[in-house]
Amino acid sequence: MRLLLSRKSVVLLLLGVLLVSCDRRFAPEGLLENYVKDLNRSEFVQIELGSTSSMLPLPALRDRQLALSQFDVGLLEFLSLQQCDVGAVAGQRNSILGRVMATSQRFIYELDIIRAIRTCEIDDMELRTKLLDVAQTKQNELPLTFSNVLWAGEETQTFFSLANGYLPLSPESSQYQALIAALQHLNQIQTHLQDVPNIRSADIEADMKAIYESEYLGKLLFSVVHLHDYLDQITQALAPLSQSQAVCGPPLNFLKQQFEAHYIKVLQPYMARINKVAYQVLPLIHSLGVQSPINSPEWRAFIHQFDYQNSDSAWQAYLRASREHGRAWSQIFAVCGESVG
Repeated sequence: MRLLLSRKSVVLLLLGVLLVSCDRRFAPEGLLENYVKDLNRSEFVQIELGSTSSMLPLPALRDRQLALSQFDVGLLEFLSLQQCDVGAVAGQRNSILGRVMATSQRFIYELDIIRAIRTCEIDDMELRTKLLDVAQTKQNELPLTFSNVLWAGEETQTFFSLANGYLPLSPESSQYQALIAALQHLNQIQTHLQDVPNIRSADIEADMKAIYESEYLGKLLFSVVHLHDYLDQITQALAPLSQSQAVCGPPLNFLKQQFEAHYIKVLQPYMARINKVAYQVLPLIHSLGVQSPINSPEWRAFIHQFDYQNSDSAWQAYLRASREHGRAWSQIFAVCGESVG
C-alpha cells in the first residue's frame, strides 16, 4: 500500500513539474491574453482574436543535407601509407563508428584528411596524384561539409523547434551569450574555410552544444509571430478611437491604466530583451545562411523567415506590428491632448 502511494506521489510530482514547465514556456501568452482581456473591459474596445499566422517548420533532412564525395582507401594503399597520418585518419572514417559520424565530427575528419594527405611524403607518384586530387576535392567541398554541421545535425532540429514555446520572460534566462559567442566563432570558421583551418573537435562541439541548448531560433520565430498577431489585432481595435474625442476623460484614463500596466511595464521590456538578442543573433544567422550552398526551395523559404533585412520576413512583420501598436496609442492620446508618457 505504501509502495502504491509512493508511486502515485512520484507521478503527481512529475505531472506538477511538467505543468510548471509548460506554464513557463507559454507564460508570455498569458500576459498577452490578460492585455486583451482588460482592454475589452472598456466599452470602446472590442478585440476579437483570430487565428495565428502560419510558421514554416524546419524542412525534412533531405532538403537541407548535402551529399559529400566518399574516400575509401584500399587495403594495399592503407598499408603503404602507415608511415604518415593518411592511413590512420582514413581508417577512422572506415571504422564502424566512423560510418555514423555526427556532422560536426565529419567536418573535423574532412579537415584532418586534407592536411594528412598534403603533409605525407608519398613515393608512388600515381598514388600521390590520386590522393592530392582527393584533397583538392575535399577542400572544394568544405562549404558543403560545414553547411551540414550547421543545418543537418541533431542540434539543428532543436535549434529550430517550434515546440519549445516562447522566449523566456526572465531577464536572467534571455541573455544567450553562449549562443552568440558560438555563432561568432562559426562565422569565423566559415570565412576561413578555404584556408583549411585547424579546429579542435572540442571547440566545435562546444559551439554546437550552445546551439542545441539554446533552442533559440524556434523560440524566436514562435514568439515574434504570436506577438505580431496579438499586437496587430489590438492595434486594429484601437484604430477607430483616434477618430473621435468621445473616448477622452474617464474612458481614456481606464485605457491608459491598461496600456501602462500591461504594455509599458511588462510587454515592452520583454520585447526589448527579445530585440536586443535578436539584433546580435540574426545578422550572424543571415551570414551563415546566405553563404550556405543549400538550394532547395523548402529550405530557402524556411530560412527566409529569419531574414532581418527583408520586408516580408517574420522578423520585419513583428517590428512593423510593434511600431504600429505604439503609433495607435500615440494617436489616441493625441486626440485627447495627452502624450504617451
